[in-house]
Amino acid sequence: MRKLALAFSAIAAFGGSALAADIAPRTYVKAAAPAQVASWTGFYAGFNAGGTFGDGSFATTGTPSSFNPAGVNLGAPATANALAVALTSNASRSGGGFIGGGQFGYNFQLASAYVLGFEADIQALGGASGKSSVVTTSSFAPFGFPANSYSSTASFSQRLDYLGTVRGRVGYLATPSLLAYATGGLAYGGANVSSAFSIQETFPGWTTTVVPPIFGGASASKVAVGWTVGGGLEWMFGRNWSAKLEYLYYDLGTVRAPILLTQNVNINTPWASALAQTSSRFDGSIVRVGANYHFN
Repeated sequence: MRKLALAFSAIAAFGGSALAADIAPRTYVKAAAPAQVASWTGFYAGFNAGGTFGDGSFATTGTPSSFNPAGVNLGAPATANALAVALTSNASRSGGGFIGGGQFGYNFQLASAYVLGFEADIQALGGASGKSSVVTTSSFAPFGFPANSYSSTASFSQRLDYLGTVRGRVGYLATPSLLAYATGGLAYGGANVSSAFSIQETFPGWTTTVVPPIFGGASASKVAVGWTVGGGLEWMFGRNWSAKLEYLYYDLGTVRAPILLTQNVNINTPWASALAQTSSRFDGSIVRVGANYHFN
């Protein structure tokens, strides 16, 4: 009897504990929200800054147009040949400078790994964006009397005031927030070129006679249009912000400036004149960083 009473007591105690556990409030742990995946579709705008590096090249060709119209220069043919040689020159100059501006564009994300879009930008150039070079050439007219020698000093300069591009972009998402892309399209810029010549003629003989120099200069400015190609990486580091590192190569073609050179023995007697043309090439590379705000 005593054992039966003890058994009932144990069952009652166990049941009471279980009932208390059922009645007591339960604590639930809320699961963490899944990380938000960046969306690349939509318009964006931002700014950029970096450096530009280029190899400017200059080439000048010329042809004599007239020599001693009075007809007293017996060495005119030889003088013409010597002057033509003196006018021909080539020069090159490497340089770099600061570039900075802004851009805007649109992205469209395909599936989960590819991004297509377009981008337009415009930048100002500063620092050493202008390039200059000085070239000295010499020639000699072995025929005629007297035998004339020429020494030519030519100076060239070029400057790019601004540079803009309109490009397509094709990208692959290495991760949901890291885009690797290739880009290419139209490039344009404000190109300026100038040149100046001073050609000194000498008559060697018993005494050396230096006549007035042949001189002249020219300049030209235009909106040069060409192409660009490059690539970069862009990282979406927030819901609306991204940062990029980009490389572009641009080629704006050639800008030409005509030059008329004249020489006078005295005020009223032109001795020689020549027509020349300076050609300057505008191309280079850009390395820059930037940030974009996405409006999606």
